[in-house]
Amino acid sequence: MNPSAMPVREHYDRFLAGEYAWMAGGFEINLDRNRRFFHEMGIVPRSSNTALDLGAGCGFAAIPLAEAGFRVTAVDFCRPLLDELVRYAPDIVTVEGDILDFPLWAGRNPELIICMGDTLTHLPNAGSVQDLLRQCYAELVPGGRFILALRDYSREVEGSVVVIPVQREQDRIFLCRLEYQADHVGVKDVLYSRESGSWERSYGEYRKLRIAPAFLERELEREGFRIEKNTVGEGHITMIVIKEL
Repeated sequence: MNPSAMPVREHYDRFLAGEYAWMAGGFEINLDRNRRFFHEMGIVPRSSNTALDLGAGCGFAAIPLAEAGFRVTAVDFCRPLLDELVRYAPDIVTVEGDILDFPLWAGRNPELIICMGDTLTHLPNAGSVQDLLRQCYAELVPGGRFILALRDYSREVEGSVVVIPVQREQDRIFLCRLEYQADHVGVKDVLYSRESGSWERSYGEYRKLRIAPAFLERELEREGFRIEKNTVGEGHITMIVIKEL
């Protein structure tokens, strides 16, 4: 495990994992969203039938891929989220660990690798992003696809502070405070919960990497990928790239 990733891992293990599916809008809603996305993009098994989900979490993307016929290996550093995935889809292979620890998931001949749900922004620096893109290119079979999806934190001015009301219900409110630094975003997740009539506050803090779309495009092409889809808008980046035959 990369030491610089420990605060992120601890934040997920101790604070975020138990609230993650609710905070993200609900398990089934996210499964349906990704089912539609993969269907619209024509993501189906074509050669090796093997897919890797890097930063799989509780399976929002891995489960729809398995339903589509892929043999999926789900990699994540958060054991509680992987345990939740296995409860829904026990046939998916899970690997607990840092996605930058390449021997954990290398050598599987995938035709599809995905890195979605802001996983890329959890990496410590731009060099680690470059290393991951290079490894993904090496692992894919010829003609294989790599899908990246992440939030675009590159546009805000350094020093800006944004508070986002993420999710709420009668007895729970989840807020996210973002403080924009030069290369990173300081993230503070705050949960207000009410039990026995009184509100309690808990929170966790970590950092995310600011990754510009132009940087991703340049580095993917540098590694040899051909960009098939590149969508930037509404605060999100989605790219589908191909390792040429």
